[in-house]
Amino acid sequence: MSVEQTHEERETLAVEVNLPGHAPRTETALFERTRKALIARDGGCWICGATDAKDAPLQSHHYPVERSLATAWDWPRFMRDCKAGAWGLHAQAFDWDHFDAANPYTFVDDQTVNGMLLCEQHHIGKDAGIHAMPHPLWVWQRYAPNGYKLSDVEIIHHQS
Repeated sequence: MSVEQTHEERETLAVEVNLPGHAPRTETALFERTRKALIARDGGCWICGATDAKDAPLQSHHYPVERSLATAWDWPRFMRDCKAGAWGLHAQAFDWDHFDAANPYTFVDDQTVNGMLLCEQHHIGKDAGIHAMPHPLWVWQRYAPNGYKLSDVEIIHHQS
C-alpha cells in the first residue's frame, strides 16, 4: 500500500524516565474552583468540543505543567517563558511577581492558567487521550475533518 492512500500506522511508545518524588494526587480547593472557572471560560473539550455533562464530566488536564513534575521544574526559566508569552496569554497574565517556587501549586493547580479542558476520551482514552498517544497525533484529532476514521475506536466528530 502506498503512503498516498489512507493506511494504518502503529505507534509503539515505551518511555522510561525518572519522575521526581511527589505527594499523592489530590484535588485542592484551588483546582476545583479554577476548574469550574475554566469550564465557564472555555466551555468544552479542546479536541472535540464536547461539553460538561452529568454522565460525562469534562476533565481538566494540568497543562503545560503536570502536577507530578512540579518539584523538579526550572521555575525561573518557565516564568521567563510565560512572561514572554510562550505559553499563551493566560499563563502570561498569571501573578508571577507573587509566585513562590517553594509552593508551585499556586500556579500548577490554577486551571485557568495551567489547565486544558478535555473529555475523558481525549484525556485518558486508549488511542485518543493525551496520556496515551504521541502529541502530534493527539493534536491532529482537533484538526482532522469531521467523519474521518482516525482509528478503530474513534471517528472524528467535532461538536463546534
